[in-house]
Amino acid sequence: MFCPQCGKRLAGTEKFCSSCGFNLAVSPNSVSTGSAAGARPATPGPTQQPARTSAPVVASELVTLTAALLIGIAALMPFLVSSGFGYDYSVALADAPDGTVLVFLAIATAVLSMVHKRVATLVLSSITTALALFEICSISLIMMRSTYSISYVDLGSGFGLLLVGIVVGIISIVLLSVDVRREKRERAWAMGTFIPANGNPPYQK
Repeated sequence: MFCPQCGKRLAGTEKFCSSCGFNLAVSPNSVSTGSAAGARPATPGPTQQPARTSAPVVASELVTLTAALLIGIAALMPFLVSSGFGYDYSVALADAPDGTVLVFLAIATAVLSMVHKRVATLVLSSITTALALFEICSISLIMMRSTYSISYVDLGSGFGLLLVGIVVGIISIVLLSVDVRREKRERAWAMGTFIPANGNPPYQK
């Protein structure tokens, strides 16, 4: 009797081959002819790498992108409209330096949300929303203290759109904070369950 795996001569009473350890209870038909002849098994080709998929878009990123677009567009729209003596004159936030900064912050926030940089997006979204809120409060205080402004200056469509953007921005900050905390917990759990190659679990205090 010969081993169908390596071809070693056997007595016929063994259950396993003493040379290669092959289970002799397996039917010889299940073993390929090349293996029975001692041929070198074919080397398997390189495994196909799974296709990389982009990170899924979460609700917090969509809300942040919406808030950034609302704030950026509102800064370009008529913010205050002055009327009197037969003419109308509108002013946008982007006409002032702080309004220009607000537009660039909104663009940067939108870009970061699209590339899934949640921590940086959270920081920049907070700054953008805070600056937009400052603009709303400062204009409101000026109009409340000035009777001239109340009589001849009206709020434009950019003012209302900026209010909506601030509300959506606050919601995005809350959602991003929840996502960042969840990612930190998942990362900490993954590091706690990680077992290095030597088989020894990491030291835990």
